[in-house]
This record gives sequence, C-alpha cells and structure tokens, in this order.
Amino acid sequence: MKIRVVFLFVVSLGLFSCSSDDDAPSVMGSLVGTWELTSVTGGIPVDLNMDGTPSTNLLQELPCFKDTLVVNDDNTYSQDVTDIDVSVDTSGPFPIPIVECTGLILMETGTWSLVGDQLTFTPEGQDPTIVAIMLTETTLSFSDTVEGLGQVALMFTRQ
Repeated sequence: MKIRVVFLFVVSLGLFSCSSDDDAPSVMGSLVGTWELTSVTGGIPVDLNMDGTPSTNLLQELPCFKDTLVVNDDNTYSQDVTDIDVSVDTSGPFPIPIVECTGLILMETGTWSLVGDQLTFTPEGQDPTIVAIMLTETTLSFSDTVEGLGQVALMFTRQ
C-alpha cells in the first residue's frame, strides 16, 4: 500500500498566516531572511533509513530531506521542501513504513504574521498554522506535532 505525502516536518511544516504587526518591527525585521532547516528532533526514535538504528534525529534518518524558508518583509513567504514518498510494507507480521525522497522540490507560498512569540503561517489555499517560536539573529526554532512522530522540534539557521 502506498501513501503519498508531503513530508513537511511542520509544518513542515505546512506552515504559516497574515496580517502585519506594526508594533514589532524589530522582531519582524529579524525574522525576515532565508532560513535553512538544520535540525529536526522527534520524541519517538524512528528508523526511516532502515539502517537498524532508530534515532530521534530525523535529518540523520532522512539526509535527503531539505527545507528552505524565505520570509519577506511584506508578510509573504516561500518554502522549498523535499517531497517525500511514504509506502508501507505489509508483507511481514507488522507494517513497516518506508520513507524515501522523490527528488522533487515542492514550493509553497503564503503569508505570515508575528505577534509576540506567536508565528502564524497561512499557506495559499490552506488553514493557518500557529507556532510559538524562539528567535535569535541566527536561529528560528519551534515545535510542532507530526502525526505518528508526536512532538517534533525544528531549528532553522539563517543563511
């Protein structure tokens, strides 16, 4: 049985909403830029690369996965993310998920807003996602719940 999914770790990170917050230009200004996903840590060890060693480091388990987020100062964003193919091997006594990068890059665009530490992304044609972020000059971090993996911590690094 094959299940086709976009493995957006949020969000993946099916991300973010719109409206501007004129009271927080310095926070917004520091969010604007290009961000590369550099860490994804799950609460449940998984063995996506089928090497026999489960890990909570999801990028180690699926090194072909890439996610680049470009946040613009006009409250729009674009995200290029690796498309993932998930199939389930049901030939044995227990189903085994098989996850592979397809080689395709999916592009998502939408709008965003930031109020305090609450970042809202609204992808075009989708419902908004709201996450509490931690933002420094070089990192953007947040947690989200991913079906089957539980709570996942994501870290993006400014490029």
